[in-house]
Order: sequence, then structure tokens, then C-alpha cells
Amino acid sequence: MTTITATKVAEITDAKERHARAAWSIITEPGDGHAGALVEQFGHVAALAALKGKRADLDKIVPGLAAQAQRWMPRLRTDAIATALRTAEENGIRLVDPATVPGLANLGPHAPHVLWVRGDIDALGAERRIAIAGARAATSYGESVCADITGDMVTAGVTVHSGGAYGIDGAAHRAALMSGGATVAWLAGGVDRMYPIGHAQLADRIASAAGSALVSEVAPGSSPTRWRFLSRNRLLAAATQATVIVEAGFRSGSLNTAGHAASLGRPLGAVPGNVTSAASAGCHRLLREYDARVITTGADALELITA
Repeated sequence: MTTITATKVAEITDAKERHARAAWSIITEPGDGHAGALVEQFGHVAALAALKGKRADLDKIVPGLAAQAQRWMPRLRTDAIATALRTAEENGIRLVDPATVPGLANLGPHAPHVLWVRGDIDALGAERRIAIAGARAATSYGESVCADITGDMVTAGVTVHSGGAYGIDGAAHRAALMSGGATVAWLAGGVDRMYPIGHAQLADRIASAAGSALVSEVAPGSSPTRWRFLSRNRLLAAATQATVIVEAGFRSGSLNTAGHAASLGRPLGAVPGNVTSAASAGCHRLLREYDARVITTGADALELITA
């Protein structure tokens, strides 16, 4: 049986480091490998200083960096950085070092610069962490099965991670809270402005629940975009020990999360549905093409991380 222990995650408290991390999360888009390579080599503070130096020297550090810097510099505004840090302080949002969050180091240069967390930062280092993803346009079957599986999982001490969206995501978060468990919502926009707005109350419940949190790699005030949703999926897959897709169409965005989990070598599970249901075609595809495990109960999901 696999031995699993909790990990203590670290808040960033040094003023210069907080400023630099906030700056990089604002001037670059999630998963920018050029920025990641630069900060891996120099650290966030020194890398930011290098960015403000001579352009001709940048390509000597990382090939192609000067061209990338031309895209970043218009966003490098002192007022935007100060506003993000002030918003964080006013709303109880904490800056967490991603290097201390289990699994995120596997992303290499595509790892986030900082995590903006509203809620319990220790939720990110919980002993047992499983991601649940699925269709926004979920069926009653999908939401019911999701609730049952989630309830069983949190009873076994699993912290359930999902994306805060309508459908399966929302069903997973609500079931975790209703069962007295913990849940983490990974957002594509700032943690101070829940998207979708219809889940604003759910977001408040998550942020205030024990062992739960709202998390984003983009600064407060940031709007979600299609690219940010897709990039967010890599964090959901990397920060958890396994991923379960409950319901998904053949081209569902949740298959993107499953793809990240598979590429990272994380166990992958899928809930089967009616063979005539388009809403489950993606799950059946995962079972057939990705060697996903059949998941019908919380116990099945738990086996992904304990067997």
C-alpha cells in the first residue's frame, strides 16, 4: 500500500519576493516556458531585474528571450503590481510558493510563479488529493454519481480538487462541503472574482471551510480566458495524486485535464455511462484509449492513490 503524508506548504512573506512573484504572474500568461526558464536560472527577483536591463543581453541568458520580453514589458506596470498586492491584503489572499506544493515541480519551467490562495493554504498539502472533472452541461446522472463518489472520498479523508465551474465541478465542491469534507477550487481568473458569478456563494463557502481553498496562478482582478482555463487544467492534474473524469462529451475540455494527468504519470479514472449517451462518450474514450480505470464508487477512486 502506498504511504501518503501531508506536506507543509509555504507562504511567501519577503516583500521583494512577493513583489517579484506578483510581477511575473501579471506580465506573463500561465505556463510561459521562457519566463519559467529565466526564473529557474536566476530566481524571481534577479530575473525581474534582468528583464529591466539591456535587451541585447537577454538572448544570452535564454535564446529568444528578447522577443518574449517585448510582449511582457507593456504589462510591467508598478501600479498593477501594487493593486494586486493590496487587493490580496484586503481580501485575506495569501501568496504561496508553488515549489512547496506537492506535484507542481513536475511541471518544470511551466510551473506557476506564485499561487494566490483565498482560504486554507494547507489544503494544498493534504495527505490525499484527488481531482474530479467533467462536463459543465452535466446530466442528472452525472451530478448524482459525482455526489456519491465525492461523499465517499471525503469520508475517507480525501481533499477533492476541481475547477469551480458549473456541472460536475460544482457538484463535486458542493458534495464535499455537504459531507463535512475539504475541497479546493482551481480558478482561471483571480480568486477575488469568482467565475462563473453564479458560484459566488459557493466560492465563499469553500474559502471559509476548514481545509479548503480557492487557488489561482493569476493575480486578483484577472479575468479568465480560454487559454487560462486550459492552462489551469495542468495545475489541477499536477497538484493531485489522481484524476477522475465523471462525465464528459467526446471533445469535452475535461479531457484536457485527463491528458495532463496522463502525461504526468498520474493515475486516471473515468466513470462509465450509458453507451448511447453523448455526455459519457469522453469517459468511454478514456477507458478505451487512455487505459483509464473504471470508477463507480469512492472506494474505486481511493484505490487510484492507495493500491
